[in-house]
Amino acid sequence: MALALGSVIAVSAISSPSTVLANHDYVANLTGQEEVPTVDTQATGEARFIPIAPSNDTLQFNVNASSIQNVTAGHIHSGILGENGPIAVTLFTFDPTQNPDQNGITIDGNITAIDLAGPLQGKAVSDLLTAINSNSTYVNVHTVQNPDGEIRGQISSTK
Repeated sequence: MALALGSVIAVSAISSPSTVLANHDYVANLTGQEEVPTVDTQATGEARFIPIAPSNDTLQFNVNASSIQNVTAGHIHSGILGENGPIAVTLFTFDPTQNPDQNGITIDGNITAIDLAGPLQGKAVSDLLTAINSNSTYVNVHTVQNPDGEIRGQISSTK
């Protein structure tokens, strides 16, 4: 469900903070400079990921981006810094014609095994966490202007 709030879109499906596993969160700082090749954009963002206790079979996420228009999708891709890779998780998709005045996004959601695709399809969220911990995943936010990605950032532990 998408809800326009001024020039920000919000989707909410996040669990109670009391179920969050402490000291196990991950972040990706999103910029056009991280794209391959780089993209000249004023857009920036941040994606956060938090495993949910006790089994860590769900990963909460939050993606915030500002100064970005015509967003079409956000994904986790498999790939190391400086290299493009296949989609591992679709975080969200949008029809930008539904929100022509959009100038940013805020998305909250959950990732479970059914959401895994590409090289992780049929695997567990723990396999995604293994890939994240090996610095071989990144978040990419795609737009009409930059369909291959406008802002990107490697996912790393905040520990």
